Parts: sequence; C-alpha cells; structure tokens
Amino acid sequence: MFNIKIALMDILVSVIIPVYRDERLNLCLKALLNQNFPKRNFEIIVVNNDPDATIDLRHHCYDKLNLKILDEPTPGSYAARNKGIIHASGKILAFTDSDCIPDVDWLKNAMVVFEADLKCEIGILAGNVILFYNDDYKLTSAEIYEKYTGFTQEQYAKEGNSVTANWFSYKSVVEGIGGFDSGLKSNGDTELSARISKKYKVVFAPEVVVKHPARYRISDLVYKYRRLLGGTHARRFNKRPILFFWHIIEFSWRRLRFAIKKSVTISLYESIAIWKTSISIIIGAWREYFNLIAKGESKR
Repeated sequence: MFNIKIALMDILVSVIIPVYRDERLNLCLKALLNQNFPKRNFEIIVVNNDPDATIDLRHHCYDKLNLKILDEPTPGSYAARNKGIIHASGKILAFTDSDCIPDVDWLKNAMVVFEADLKCEIGILAGNVILFYNDDYKLTSAEIYEKYTGFTQEQYAKEGNSVTANWFSYKSVVEGIGGFDSGLKSNGDTELSARISKKYKVVFAPEVVVKHPARYRISDLVYKYRRLLGGTHARRFNKRPILFFWHIIEFSWRRLRFAIKKSVTISLYESIAIWKTSISIIIGAWREYFNLIAKGESKR
C-alpha cells in the first residue's frame, strides 16, 4: 500500500520534463523550486531532446533541487519521457512540459489524492491546466481562439484521457503498461491513456494546477493541429486514406461549426479573430492531409 507518511526520506515523485530548445524551462524549474512540498521527496528529470544542443543549468540556483539532466537523441517528446521513466526513482511519475508553470501546491495536492488511494486504483491523475496570456488586456487572434478551446482536462478525464502537461501516475502502472509509444510524435498521451484506462481509473483533480501559455500566433496553432492530425493518422488511419479523408472533413466542419456558434455569442472583434484562426487551421489541416497522402510527409 502506498503511503506518504512511511517514506519521508525517500524520493516519492519524479517530475519528468522533455525539452527541445525551450528557454521557458527556467520558469518551470523556478516554480518547482518554490513548491510547498519537501525537496528531499521529489526529483526533477529534464530530458534534452535536441541532439545538437546541451542543457547547462549550473549557473542557476537549482542546487537545492534533486535535478537530473539526460539526453535523448531519438526525436519526439514521448521518446524523451520514456527516457525519464527509465531513470526515475519515485513511486509516482509527474509529467509536465517545459513551458508550463506548476502551481506552488502542485505536488502537495497531488500527493493528497494518492495518499487517499488506498487500493492503488488510480491509473492517471489528470490535473487542471489553466491558460495564461502574454497580455490579458490585448489578446491576439490565436489567444482568443485558445481562450474558448483550451485544455478541457475534466472532460478528457471523463473520456479516459489526459494531456502530459499535467499528468501523474504510479511508476509501476506506466511501466506495466509499457510506457509511451516512442514512434509517435503526437497523440502519444491519448494512446497511452487509452491503454491505462482499460485497467485503472482516470481521476480529474481540479486543485492540482499547472499554468500553460496560450499560443500567441495563428501559425503556432496551425502547426499544433497539423502535428495532432499527423499523430492521428499514424495512430488510427495509416494505410486507410479514405477514412482519413472523412476524418479531415469532419475536423474541418467542427472548426466551421465552432466559428458559426461563437458568432452569435461573443463580440464582433472576437468573432472575427475566431473565424480568421479557424480558416487558417482548416487550410493547414488540408495541407497536412495532402502531405501525408500524396507525399508521405507530415508535420508530426
């Protein structure tokens, strides 16, 4: 039985953060430095996924943290997360991203949930992901779009899913299931969630919070959706081009329907921003479709 109180000197939690050329990592680490949770009871594993760069954090004030820096040359955040899992010492794995800022009680609140899980039935604890903006009073078109379409972790959890921006699991569960599919560049969280949720509970914990920046540029959102569609193709529609064609049509219609519905419920300024962003995403989706089908390429 897992119990925080019987292992006060142990590493209880391993926080795994994949990184690819992201200077925002320091904001994430500073938030972890300020956790209301004993530093002796958690470690941080930063996995560098850029084979052409090194990460040197010696000049920062992280000497109070149990910090490991690993390299994973295989492209993809899921390969990087698997590398972190292998080297994790904690009973609990906590996944977040290098651009996320964990709340000061992030680890403490998560451990309260696990301490109450006397039968070890939790497969995934899906924490709350709250968006923040570059300027709260002057949102870009992309930020407005994300304001209405951001992370819906509570709904994801009901469907047996979670995003890796805020995900906790027992290490034994993740290892027993086989870890992430390193061959995927996107949708790997969905794929692993599906396997875990067949055997264990997926629990949403609103008090376990990380903040995630909204995407600032429309091009960033277009890239995001192209990457997700590429991952969906690899996971569900490889060698099934007709079904993927209908998936793209359905995807495009959902974007249009969303823009139409919002047109009558929000301001004209925000409506124009959503229409502009939606059309750009749809165009990007069809470009991704033709790259995958005609050229065998992808933005994954």
